[in-house]
Amino acid sequence: MPPTRRSGPRRGIFRPSLESQIGLSERLGAYWVLQLDSLKASFGRICETPIASLLTILVVAIALALPASFHALIQNARQPIEALETTSQISLFLKPELGNEVGRKVAEQLRQRPGIGGATLVSKEDGLKELTAYSGFGEALEALKDNPLPVVVIVQPARTDADAVAALLAELRHLPEADKVQFDSEWLEKLRSLLAIAQRSTLAFSVLLGFGVLFIVGNTIRLELQNRREEIAVAKLLGATNHFIRRPFVHAGFWYALLGAVLAWMLANLLVLGVRAPVNQLAELYGSSYRLAFMGLADTVVLLGSAVLLGVTGAWIVVAYFLLEIEPE
Repeated sequence: MPPTRRSGPRRGIFRPSLESQIGLSERLGAYWVLQLDSLKASFGRICETPIASLLTILVVAIALALPASFHALIQNARQPIEALETTSQISLFLKPELGNEVGRKVAEQLRQRPGIGGATLVSKEDGLKELTAYSGFGEALEALKDNPLPVVVIVQPARTDADAVAALLAELRHLPEADKVQFDSEWLEKLRSLLAIAQRSTLAFSVLLGFGVLFIVGNTIRLELQNRREEIAVAKLLGATNHFIRRPFVHAGFWYALLGAVLAWMLANLLVLGVRAPVNQLAELYGSSYRLAFMGLADTVVLLGSAVLLGVTGAWIVVAYFLLEIEPE
């Protein structure tokens, strides 16, 4: 008797398989659903050990908060320096015996020169008023019989490059009325150098503490792997892939790093808030509208992103090394 032919769908070259019938969007959707379920499960496992998890998160937060706080303070210090750079000017002090009328003539002559963008006269009376208002020695200055201040001409260079400013300084020093010439941005160069040193030190400090975050998360995941060693061995005996085993531990590293970064962001902003009031009061004494700013959106994204990258990387390396060693019995 000839064999009977089975009816029903056949897989092969004549009929596409079930996997090929599933679209890319459905597979991506299933992948993200699986990732979200694993993230929820990992967060629940972290909550099962609140004390140990909180200690790990606190250590990560402290390691991230230190460079984040320094960076926030440096960024706040950079703002007034950049504002002062745009107002670089030269102070031309005339000889003490010269009066305001001579200062007006000198200012008019300087305005006509091609390398000068502007020249403003500060009379002896205006200089004394400004000194009385901002020096804090108002009563002592009012007791003086004569005004000891010289006439000052504030010169704004048309070009702010080093060669042009140096040539203009040399030209102003040779004026017969000049007693002293001071470039007001010379001290800014020193301040910028100190700021650059602080910024590079903060970067090096951030790299070192970043490795610390990686080791902290990695060590926490290593302890959890040791506690679940038998469970992992059984899972490998049942055919579980390394990717399947690795997923919850990598997601746990994600949660440790993310929660620690959020706490570090809060600590850094609390530090800025703590020094904001005295800094604002100091700015008001100098007649400035400068205010300390909290960490911006870009800095926050960098902090959270770098922390998550370190946490996930540390967890992945530890799990990969652990899976190479473990052998199911």
